[in-house]
Amino acid sequence: MTFQIQAIDIGYLNLQDAANVFLIEGPAGFALVESGTATTRPKLVSQLEQRGVHPTQIMDLLLTHIHLDHAGAAGHFAAGDSRVWVHSFGVPHLIDPEKLIASSRRVHGEMYERFYGDLWPTPQSQALAVCDGQIISAAGLEFHAIETPGHARHHHALLLKHADQRHIFVGDALGIAVPNSDFISIPTPPPEFDPIAWQQSLQRLRDASPTHLWLTHGGLQSSNAAAALQFIDRVHARLEEESDFLKKQAIAIMASGARESGAYQQALLAATDEYKNWLHPQAAAAGVSARNLAQFLGDSFLLMNLQGAIRAASARA
Repeated sequence: MTFQIQAIDIGYLNLQDAANVFLIEGPAGFALVESGTATTRPKLVSQLEQRGVHPTQIMDLLLTHIHLDHAGAAGHFAAGDSRVWVHSFGVPHLIDPEKLIASSRRVHGEMYERFYGDLWPTPQSQALAVCDGQIISAAGLEFHAIETPGHARHHHALLLKHADQRHIFVGDALGIAVPNSDFISIPTPPPEFDPIAWQQSLQRLRDASPTHLWLTHGGLQSSNAAAALQFIDRVHARLEEESDFLKKQAIAIMASGARESGAYQQALLAATDEYKNWLHPQAAAAGVSARNLAQFLGDSFLLMNLQGAIRAASARA
């Protein structure tokens, strides 16, 4: 059994190295892990065609979860007859994406139309539910689904074994490797951020004994077992410190008053400033440039993370 993996930069947010999809050529054809957004699909199609692959040759699309930077073009591939494999919780949202689109519009605001675009419905016959431990046969290869909630409840990592290699496509379970730096960013979006579940997911990834870690936001981050475990440990440390900081901020914001009140909004803005003053120096010390601080860790990202932390704190209250 042989295969080839190519990371394709889709130009997410009009940035270089912000997000990838993974083209996998196996003995029986081609598969993709992740689809990118609807707005990045033209660039992805161009990149595929430069590699001699027409989109209709993608018989299987494997999604780690249904956030639009990972699944936003799923319906487009389904229109070309691709089978779409996704967590069982995500299947209804691919078939009828109205609620997912509405939620994404709330989270991303004015950025939605420019950077995301609407998810096309996937026909029910092509939206295939995946459960923990399931083996997905695609492109003549076997992908093992690993339940990895925390960033989102509907999240799988996908393990592909070959000889002594164990490739895992981790989605967002290992955060975001900010380009040209040593900094790992932890995205905690609403409504399903769960720090306890995320810690447990990191242990599941360790237990899978990976050699190669493929981050949707960061590409290949390891090519041997020692490096893979070291990277997971770094994510663990970052998740702990980020979760602790955000929990304190969320509790303070919630104590300020009703969500619609002026006091709540003022508390949210103050927390965003405090978050920036806490996070940006750490990122800069790890080599994140001023430009990438603004682009990858800007106010919209900070506000999204705070909103996710508030939802998580509300659920635990």
